[in-house]
Amino acid sequence: MKNIVKAQLSPTRWVRLMSKKSPLKIGLTGGIGAGKSLALKAFQEKRIPILQTDLLGRQLLRDKQIKARLVKTFGADILEKGQINRPRLAKAAFQSPRHQKKLNAIMHPAVRQGVTRWIREQAKKATIPRLVVVEVPLLFERGYYRFFDGIISISANGLTRQKRLKKRGWSMAEIRQREALQWSQESKNQKADWVIYNHSSEKALKYALYQLVDQF
Repeated sequence: MKNIVKAQLSPTRWVRLMSKKSPLKIGLTGGIGAGKSLALKAFQEKRIPILQTDLLGRQLLRDKQIKARLVKTFGADILEKGQINRPRLAKAAFQSPRHQKKLNAIMHPAVRQGVTRWIREQAKKATIPRLVVVEVPLLFERGYYRFFDGIISISANGLTRQKRLKKRGWSMAEIRQREALQWSQESKNQKADWVIYNHSSEKALKYALYQLVDQF
């Protein structure tokens, strides 16, 4: 299957979207291994400001108040030399939906505040971007999609995503564990405003994204 862009907005909603003031807030999501990082790279090449909430979350782990709450919730074993050890935190948090919910209750409000500040900073630049793109892996799961003007889902079938993740060193157990805590790729696609099918090459993915960006 070739990379294609599938728009799922009505003409009325498209007109309403394009009438909004810049920068438009675009949320980026998709299944694990679908190609979200490559998509962000393509946006950067188009000089579109991007933000990864995972990266923002890593920075927030150094915040004293957040670190104290995490240690209180998951125990001192998540620390290494006084700092949060991300693999240890992930192991503690992703062992069950209940633990993941506790992590989300601590991190997500702080991440949302950080995203809001970042978008405001983009709007204050000398040249205001037409749109900004924020990657949020659990965008629909946490109801964060309501914050954005439009949503892009990067999509690939399960077998393709598994092959990519195995090349990164993931085991099938790890893949299944993470997938069990997320919406299915199909569910994300159904709720997105645009679906980018990424089953072939990086070049084809970039071309599809360039087509979408040029519409703005």
